[in-house]
Amino acid sequence: MVHGLHEHEVPVGIKQNTEVVVSGALNAAVGAEAAYGVKQVEKKAANAVVIAQDKAAKVFISNARKRLSGFFGESYSTEWGAAGWPSNSTAIPTTQDERFSLINSLKLYFASHAAHESADLGVTSALAATLHTAMSDARAELDQKITEVGLAKVARDNAVANLRKRMEGLIGELATLLSPDDPLWHAFGLNRPADPETPEVPTFTTALPGVPGSVLVDWDDAARAERYRVWIMIVGTDTDFHAVETVFDSDVTLTGLPSGATVKIRVTSANDAGESTPGPEATVVVP
Repeated sequence: MVHGLHEHEVPVGIKQNTEVVVSGALNAAVGAEAAYGVKQVEKKAANAVVIAQDKAAKVFISNARKRLSGFFGESYSTEWGAAGWPSNSTAIPTTQDERFSLINSLKLYFASHAAHESADLGVTSALAATLHTAMSDARAELDQKITEVGLAKVARDNAVANLRKRMEGLIGELATLLSPDDPLWHAFGLNRPADPETPEVPTFTTALPGVPGSVLVDWDDAARAERYRVWIMIVGTDTDFHAVETVFDSDVTLTGLPSGATVKIRVTSANDAGESTPGPEATVVVP
């Protein structure tokens, strides 16, 4: 569309959705999409830091449990509760929030019970404080990045909506300035209103075993279809679908297929305006 505006805006008489306007909307949408991608990457990185800090918390809690079991025993008791263990259990808490809270409780507990600390095990109030601060910072950073991703998505969606509005506006202007069969529609990347429409997509495909080496394929008639292309992919042999038949009816017998092979089949409909996207896949084992 921008290229068409650059070449034909003045002679056609475009007044509102001009090259400057449409290209500005396009650049804004592209920039907003890129900014959204950057924020998603930043969020992923922030989440990785939270996961790493939480992993360190699990190690600390595990070592603290080993240390304190020598004083409290293995079974849950009020002493374990006083140290901060939740849910009447001495197990490592199952949620990140509980582990974060327990690290803070252990920081306070070891500060008040220095005799229960162990530098050899890496279980001290100071280490718990350092870990809790790192976890707090990482979680806050992740929350910030989640917020920024949301804002960037809103900005991206708004920019795309504005671009769509400008594109639709240009189509509306062209409809008042060009005849339905004017070839200049193509210069803007558009089909002419007078052009025939591409056909509908087949909505179902069935494939049944036939005689050895063949399968029977059937599908529904698609609106505006003048012909159909049948595509196959032999599982384990082909890396993608390839067309094997073009027919004018809505069924075909495929022959010469390897016996015992699993074959995926799909159909596209076509006319002089173009070709549809593929219909649903059918899978069959060749007899």
